[in-house]
Amino acid sequence: MAKTLNPVDFARELPTSTLRWAQSLHKIVNGGVDMGVPTKKDATGNYNTFSQGNASGVLVRIGAHGSTGNKLTWAAGAGTPVTIQHGLVDSQNQPRQPIGVHLVASDKDLRVWQPTTPTTESIFLAPSDPTANATVYVF
Repeated sequence: MAKTLNPVDFARELPTSTLRWAQSLHKIVNGGVDMGVPTKKDATGNYNTFSQGNASGVLVRIGAHGSTGNKLTWAAGAGTPVTIQHGLVDSQNQPRQPIGVHLVASDKDLRVWQPTTPTTESIFLAPSDPTANATVYVF
């Protein structure tokens, strides 16, 4: 994919507010958005700890039921929810309710769903297979 022209090249021709907007857009279009940065791996070599990226969601690793080395693990039984304290905030830095969740990675065929409505503090996720390790993106 072609990259956009750097707006700084047009700084003399653009009002300051338009230049700042164009610089933000330039950064996003050219890959300047990240969902999170991996910071630690578990014993199997999979990332299980992440720092928040510059998007508004969080990456969370959920280990298989009975596993160790992850902050969270699935409860026993398919469909049994786990509670995730998400820490999402809005543009005024106030706690906000998540829009949803996206399954990012799993070591087995897995479906993840929200059995109950999330709150400004927590989201509740249930797995189709609690023996799977998964990374989810809460946004």
